[in-house]
Amino acid sequence: METMLDRLITVLTLEPDGKDRFIGQNMHPEGFRVYGGQALGQAVSAAAATVDAGRTFHSQHAYFLRQGDVKEPVIYDVERARDGASFSSRRVVASQRGKPILVSSMSFQAPSRGDDYQPDMPSVPSPESLPNERQLSLEAGNLDESFMITTGEDLDIRVVEPLDYEHPTPREPRLQVWMKTGGSLPDSPWLHQAVLAYLSDAYLIDACLMPHGRRFDESGLQVASLDHALWIHGSFRADEWLLHTLEAEQVGGGRGLARGSFYTRDGRLIGTAMQQGLMRFR
Repeated sequence: METMLDRLITVLTLEPDGKDRFIGQNMHPEGFRVYGGQALGQAVSAAAATVDAGRTFHSQHAYFLRQGDVKEPVIYDVERARDGASFSSRRVVASQRGKPILVSSMSFQAPSRGDDYQPDMPSVPSPESLPNERQLSLEAGNLDESFMITTGEDLDIRVVEPLDYEHPTPREPRLQVWMKTGGSLPDSPWLHQAVLAYLSDAYLIDACLMPHGRRFDESGLQVASLDHALWIHGSFRADEWLLHTLEAEQVGGGRGLARGSFYTRDGRLIGTAMQQGLMRFR
């Protein structure tokens, strides 16, 4: 029997469809839209399939153009923009019914050495001391089985100070979230990187809604992801605990900007994400 984690691996492992074209299936076929993190992760997988194995993915910049339809597969076309002495650049267009839903530029780098610096990881409770999001949703009786982004059995998500989605109140726009897959993954580095892209789309807009105690589905408020950036700084495994620390940078003009940092459990900073979301009054 296929588990949800098996399905996630399958969804992020695209089917080739000719030269530099790939087909992706949907993680939540009964949901109301394609999860943005799925498109980000699948774009990483598509680009990685066209790059020499000795080069590692280190950055992604993407724009969300249209809401994806979960009833349709997603087509990924890769443009090999450049293969230089040290870097490879790729442009990926995700489309449905001939129209783009996401465009993404990615860069891959040959192994290099230089100086090292990073901020310290904040001190937070261990993940073992916290309930996960699935457990909290089951206890509250509000599990949405058609769209389980943070509450499915494929992922284990534990928020240090959980959000009250039903009755939010204004609070400091900072979140600390432990994340990993719900089981072991194959050793393929590109798969762990694609999973990190998948995870990186969660909670960034939440941070921007927090200062005013807003809900995603609040009447009169339109909320959607606009653009997303992800940088990978070092090696990691997505099936081992990663701490994602997030905070809102700015909210205004009908948009919100948030930043997130990913740390391994031993304190290495391995990723940085930023996202701008639409948050406008209708």
